[in-house]
Amino acid sequence: MRVFVTGGTGYIGSAVVLHLVRSGHSVTGLVRSPERAPVLERLGARPVVGDIKVPETYAHRAGEHEALVHIGFEPGDHAATTDRTAVDTLLGAARARRAACSIVYTSGVLVLGKAGSNPAYEDASTDRALFNTWRPAHERLVLAAASTDLATAVIRPGWVYGGGAGLVADYFTSALKDGAAAYIGDGQNRMPLVQRDDLAELYRLLLEQRARGVFHGVDGGQSRIVEVATAASRAAGKGGATRSIPLTEARKTLGPFAEAYCLDQWVGSRRAETLGWRPGPPFVDVAGRAFAEWQSARAAS
Repeated sequence: MRVFVTGGTGYIGSAVVLHLVRSGHSVTGLVRSPERAPVLERLGARPVVGDIKVPETYAHRAGEHEALVHIGFEPGDHAATTDRTAVDTLLGAARARRAACSIVYTSGVLVLGKAGSNPAYEDASTDRALFNTWRPAHERLVLAAASTDLATAVIRPGWVYGGGAGLVADYFTSALKDGAAAYIGDGQNRMPLVQRDDLAELYRLLLEQRARGVFHGVDGGQSRIVEVATAASRAAGKGGATRSIPLTEARKTLGPFAEAYCLDQWVGSRRAETLGWRPGPPFVDVAGRAFAEWQSARAAS
């Protein structure tokens, strides 16, 4: 399958690109500058230099592919506008093909808001979204574009970890530097996690099965953040020592988004499992392996 990817050099996107290439797919990725092209080439993909905010720099090339995956994200005041431009461009490119095509749009579990009394599955409401509140509208736009020839899907990853970055990398770093894994808030909130390679596998399944609708990418764990940080501390050889960073202090560096780290969420991935997706064990059960992977990635960088 010929697959076009935005954000293919990023933390999630690079794993998705590599996974697709290793599965035998032909991948093209959008890069902002020629200097970023070698990153994709090392993954086995072909780069296209363009600006996600400028449709004419990539719309035609995107339309040459049978599947389009939007992972790219540019934070800042214009994040919503930029994302909408990308969505409109990719939908337009897919329609112009006049042939079978698939689109996968990357959202996130934060659109689900606070945890309820039951797990939030893929049919849960997004009316309580507290962060990136524009995303549900973009999800609906993608899903509404589905037709006989166009299969559209939305993937909502949990907080991703793995390799040398991601959420738990901060716990490893603070544990080694300060002797205790530092987390934000009281640590009693649940945060849906997913290992990066497991998430990449879900993207592959969505594309190969031309899946339609919403899919959650979470590992199913229900550990409290203090438990995640404790497991990371033990894996780093610090005996489970942890330290709480007050939310007021975290806001000074992270701004309002610091509150996202304290949001209690309980998310399930029932529809993803129907595709045959089987993520690995929760982080607390594989923290040692994740730490070894983090060390290896850090040494190679």
